[in-house]
Amino acid sequence: MERVSFEGRNCSLARSLDVLGDWWNVLIVREALWGCSKFDDFQRNLGMSKSILSKRLKLLLEHEILQKRNQGGSVDYYLTEKGREINTIIMSMLQWGDRWYPHAEGPPVLLINKKTGSPLSHARFYDQDGNEVSPSDVGICDGPGANAETRERIRRIHLKHAQ
Repeated sequence: MERVSFEGRNCSLARSLDVLGDWWNVLIVREALWGCSKFDDFQRNLGMSKSILSKRLKLLLEHEILQKRNQGGSVDYYLTEKGREINTIIMSMLQWGDRWYPHAEGPPVLLINKKTGSPLSHARFYDQDGNEVSPSDVGICDGPGANAETRERIRRIHLKHAQ
């Protein structure tokens, strides 16, 4: 089955899933965030085939999530700024997984403040005025990049919620 591309969709989430929708890609980014930089280390840590790893690394390089550096005869992979920002997604997914799919023994990994060793609290959202917003209070409106179809869809969502 051929994979469908969301590149042309008027949705930032759909376009992001073109790159991050494959679980291997997210796990490769996680490994890079945790300090992995060598092909063999990615392969060993993730237990994936070399051919799949090569394809996924190529995609992450093409999307400028990773960059390649030659280091004394070997190649190292490093996250770009774009790639490092994925950490927010990975931390949220870890916290969500710990809550909804917990191990009986407790979380396999704890997120901590590297400077203090203190565990992180769960991700929270704040509006531009600094007010904490619960997930149930998050809404949507059309943004400057919305096309006519997206604006109409948002209008229908607002009508439905007004009833």
